[in-house]
Amino acid sequence: MGREWLLPAGKSAFSLICLCVFMVVPTSLLDSGHSICLFRNVFGVECPGCGMIRAISSVFHGNFVQAFQYNKLVVIVLPLLCYTGLKKIAEDWARTPARRRGPAGA
Repeated sequence: MGREWLLPAGKSAFSLICLCVFMVVPTSLLDSGHSICLFRNVFGVECPGCGMIRAISSVFHGNFVQAFQYNKLVVIVLPLLCYTGLKKIAEDWARTPARRRGPAGA
């Protein structure tokens, strides 16, 4: 007993660490290399999601014009991604036993 909070806290911490690493990696590193998009590799045309990782990386680095050039849907996808991520972290945080009990000594 007392360790139920580890899994939700660990998932939230892992998400935040991944976000920080993603913000540090330069977009040019993501630009070099072969595309991993299955649709693009099989059919030879870009799918609606092609360039989204590079677009999000560009937004994190402050290159909004470049992000829009990579994928125009970034203006819809990134806010939705942020909303769902923050909502999940808030749900995990609310699920911790210390949050359910209230203040210590109450």
